[in-house]
Amino acid sequence: MKNVMTIFINDLWSIARQFFAFVIALAVCVIPALYAWFNIFSNWDPYGGTGNISIALVSRDKGYTLETGEYRNEGREIVEEMAAGTSINWVPTDYTEAMDGVRSGKYYGALVLGENLTRNMYRITEALYDQAPSITFYQNAKTNAIANKITETAASTAEHNIQVRYLGILIETLFNRIDEFIGDIDTHETVDDLIRLLTKTGDKLGEYCELMKKLQVNNIVLGRRMHEAGDNLSDFSLEERTDRLQSAKESIDYTRVQVLERVWDFQTRLAQMQETLSNEDLSTAEVDSLIQQNNELIEDLKRMKASLPGGSAAAAAGTVYASIEHMITELQKINEQYEALKAAGLPAEDQTILRWDIIYRIGQMRDFAHNNLEQSVNNLFNNMIADLDMLKILLESIDGTVGEVPPVLYAADGTLYALNGTLEQVEKLLKSLQESVNELVQRLEQLRDNETLETIIEMLHGDPDEFAAFFSSPVLVETQTIYPINSYGTAMAPFYSTLALWVGCVVLAAVIKVEADPKRLKLRRVTDAQLYWGRFMTYWFFGQIQSAVIVWGDLHILGCQCLHPGLLYFAGSVTSFVFVCLIYSLVLVIGDVGKAVVVVVMIVQIAGSSGSYPIEILPEIFTKIYVFFPYPYAINAMRETICGLYRYDYWKYLGQLLIFGAVGLFIGLVLRRPLHGVNEFVEEEMHESGVL
Repeated sequence: MKNVMTIFINDLWSIARQFFAFVIALAVCVIPALYAWFNIFSNWDPYGGTGNISIALVSRDKGYTLETGEYRNEGREIVEEMAAGTSINWVPTDYTEAMDGVRSGKYYGALVLGENLTRNMYRITEALYDQAPSITFYQNAKTNAIANKITETAASTAEHNIQVRYLGILIETLFNRIDEFIGDIDTHETVDDLIRLLTKTGDKLGEYCELMKKLQVNNIVLGRRMHEAGDNLSDFSLEERTDRLQSAKESIDYTRVQVLERVWDFQTRLAQMQETLSNEDLSTAEVDSLIQQNNELIEDLKRMKASLPGGSAAAAAGTVYASIEHMITELQKINEQYEALKAAGLPAEDQTILRWDIIYRIGQMRDFAHNNLEQSVNNLFNNMIADLDMLKILLESIDGTVGEVPPVLYAADGTLYALNGTLEQVEKLLKSLQESVNELVQRLEQLRDNETLETIIEMLHGDPDEFAAFFSSPVLVETQTIYPINSYGTAMAPFYSTLALWVGCVVLAAVIKVEADPKRLKLRRVTDAQLYWGRFMTYWFFGQIQSAVIVWGDLHILGCQCLHPGLLYFAGSVTSFVFVCLIYSLVLVIGDVGKAVVVVVMIVQIAGSSGSYPIEILPEIFTKIYVFFPYPYAINAMRETICGLYRYDYWKYLGQLLIFGAVGLFIGLVLRRPLHGVNEFVEEEMHESGVL
């Protein structure tokens, strides 16, 4: 330890007493910070200046004259509104100048509104067949990659706003037409007119008897077919079909009771599981038994789901299906908790918390089964019984009509065979039709006295502007930020600070010799490990200064947001320590090759450390290798201090980062001697080249 401190103190004293060495040391401490600060500041608010990005705006809209004689040009109004905005510099111009500006780079893009934009807004029937685009966006892709994304976003936003305007005008026009159509309608008078029309129709049915004479040529074939149809309808039995419906209802009710009994049994078994879990001395065998019971419940639920009606009744059973699927999912999660409960070495306190969490979750499932599943089952079978009741009413309503049709057909058959009985048979047919018309008239009278029709008409009398505003944008999206951050620059601070710490260590390796000279220090009986730690202390000292300067500047010069400044300083300190371990050891053990490795590692991590872009959108190779580099863990630890801590993630990231420090120490202390010969051979070869 004495030799280590001697090397360290001598290094500091040697730098302090030499003016230029001291100045260089100060520069080494500050230059990495400048690198971080300039990059963070340049990214402080990159999208705040999008108002300086110019996009040409052209309207070729010819406008449209409404039926009222009013001329409208929505394209011109859209151009005026967009030009008044400040988020993007929309420049109104003509088509020729816009295209020339996009090609020359004067404009990053051009948004062109089509000739029939206004017409298509007010004439939907013509818009459906208009193949010409209403909006065309031209983009100069070679200008700047980020500018292209900004212009694409601006164009998409403009397209969305125009679509909302388009839909608003369409809805407004539609409801104006409806309002005009029903504006002067008197509900009672309209229904009375319809009743009178039907009455006149019934009176004229007799006139159609003459048409029967034209069918005399085919009277034999047609008469036989009518007779057969009458026979088929005569076999219709309402009583038989009613009995079948009653049997079906009884079967459904019996099935309902069976399903409910299974649900109640399910609740009882859950209660038994809770009782077992309440035992504090829960054995592994009991947990296995609970898992088996849980699996049996899952299989019972699957069988219950399979026993529910399918086909046309599946839609009505959707709520029951969803409830069963929810309970199966919860049981599977409980199985996972049981497996965790069996895990060896789990502290008793954690076992108790996990056991009561399972008891609470099972209690929630019992409540869900009682309040949701039982109700869903009852609703399902009640709906099925109600449908059968409606079917019964329908059969009863058509029974009389079906009974009247065969006499009409037989009468028509007789008419075809005997001209003398034509008028008499047609009269019977007319009477049957008249009864149907009278029934329809009665229903219309009931509708006239019903308030439902008036309610619908009153609703359609609403304000078209309000309908347009609602239907054009019926959903409002509210964004709530978790871990809010004050600027884009603050968000980039962890990446550039980490990168600066790495660059700082690289500069240290380039400026400070990696090997201490024991002869110059007049040290006796000094070991390789002591030489390593002595010079390592010097690297570590300057690395800590670099870290403190970088973090201090981030907070106090740039004003980066930080919820936990102390932890940020600590994260920077640990990061610098790990980087020193890696870089110092690599350069010490394999010399110039180590420096090359350090630079390559830096290049790879700049591209694939998820510091600026999410790792998920990077090429596949980076998603596979980024976990084997230290940058992501240092960046994530700093993000925790800046935005807010989540559980123990901060310490987890630092722990993962320290693994790389251990690797660096292993290289420097263990592999140094085995690789010493290789390092000397490489240096000799490079020296003999006369260039390197």
